[in-house]
Amino acid sequence: MIAKEKEAYSGDDERARYGHRQEEDVAFHLRRAFGDDPEVVIFNDLRLKHGEENAQIDHLVMHPFGFIIIESKSITGEVRVNAAGEWQRSYRGNWSGLKSPLRQGELQQDILKRLLIEHRTHLMNKTLGLQGGFAGRQWKVLCAVSSNAIVHRDDMAKGASAQVVKPEFLHEQVSGLIGARSMVKRALLFDTRPEFTKDELERVSEFLLKQDARSRRAHAVETVRREVSRRPQPAAKTPDAADSAASRWAVNEGSIRESDSKALANKDLGNNGAGYSAHGGNGIGDNAPGSHELDDQERCNKKQRAMARQGGDSSAVAVAIPAAAAVNEAKASAESVAKPKAETRADTTAPPAEAPVGSPVPEACLASPQLSEHLDRITARLNASAATQAPQEVRVQCQKCQEKDALLGRYGPYGYYVKCQVCNANTSLKQGCPACEHHSVRLSKPGAVYSGHCPQCEHEFVIFRQPD
Repeated sequence: MIAKEKEAYSGDDERARYGHRQEEDVAFHLRRAFGDDPEVVIFNDLRLKHGEENAQIDHLVMHPFGFIIIESKSITGEVRVNAAGEWQRSYRGNWSGLKSPLRQGELQQDILKRLLIEHRTHLMNKTLGLQGGFAGRQWKVLCAVSSNAIVHRDDMAKGASAQVVKPEFLHEQVSGLIGARSMVKRALLFDTRPEFTKDELERVSEFLLKQDARSRRAHAVETVRREVSRRPQPAAKTPDAADSAASRWAVNEGSIRESDSKALANKDLGNNGAGYSAHGGNGIGDNAPGSHELDDQERCNKKQRAMARQGGDSSAVAVAIPAAAAVNEAKASAESVAKPKAETRADTTAPPAEAPVGSPVPEACLASPQLSEHLDRITARLNASAATQAPQEVRVQCQKCQEKDALLGRYGPYGYYVKCQVCNANTSLKQGCPACEHHSVRLSKPGAVYSGHCPQCEHEFVIFRQPD
């Protein structure tokens, strides 16, 4: 059973591309051998985190008696392993040292073992009141080298030679490590290894998939944080008299402040008038209208009409209301703190008119091209947020007769699919993400449930449930 498929490669590094092809070759042979075996669970490209340590396992085989970690290695040329376990490879006739893939797999195995032992209380059953664990389980490490590599096994230790295997021989090697499964054969062979129950296999499989998703989210956040920290910070600019005369409002995380218009315009708007930011400080500002006021008014009207056509008047108001509410509340609470100079010239000056309900944001703000981009991003986030609140189960139907109930889950050379018992047609279970519409969704089958996991927005949903 394939719990986690190998993801497609999207980078441009040629060496990494060769390594990915080798992992795809290994994943193909494992799928062909154990794809329909409910007692053998295959995880491809599994990421785990325990404490401050991270493990990226190329292939993990979980069977009734333990775990087998398979490290893929793309090697074109010759391979030698001396008695001390040190690896060498040849490239165009030149020999060089190589990090031991077997040692790397052992380190990943250690992280996996400690992670499972830490959570054994809710992963394993109790027997006669005693908490089950992972003691006595089988732990093995294999290295799958390229099929075109030449392995010098004569000078290799017997134990290391048994651990180095080519993808086309993985089936025999893994099956030999798993051994006999029937109770009769195990009794004849005096096999006393502890065995996982069916529900224990399912719980451990679901736990590892959740740990993989959590580790990937943490890795993505850390990557973005490092990229942001490397960006140069803009130098602060000194406002002059003309700038202070055009001061404007800025709303940042619910608090009001009066900021210099030129510094904020140079940072966010390029002196185009106003801006709105959905994240990093929901800010709205409006400068005094200039000679292009009529053009701004026309752009504002076009923007409102376009938003109304796309989602109706209600959607346009929904996007603008958070900003307007913040501004109106800010005006009421901070009127005595930061009044624009245009309002302090005379006490008899009329207060600014309230924005109409259909367009709470000032029209000069909506006319800014930068604000248009901000509003588009806000609308996309609102749509994605609404989509993530949709039901977590997406019912699949036959593509020929639209039958939804008389379906049976199957696995074939092109992945998971359902077979209709009414018209005998096949329908693939590959679907896009219902939350962000990402086209490449990873499929898994923990037990009788076919699930989807989006690598882009981390949304998880159920695609199909195998009937009893």
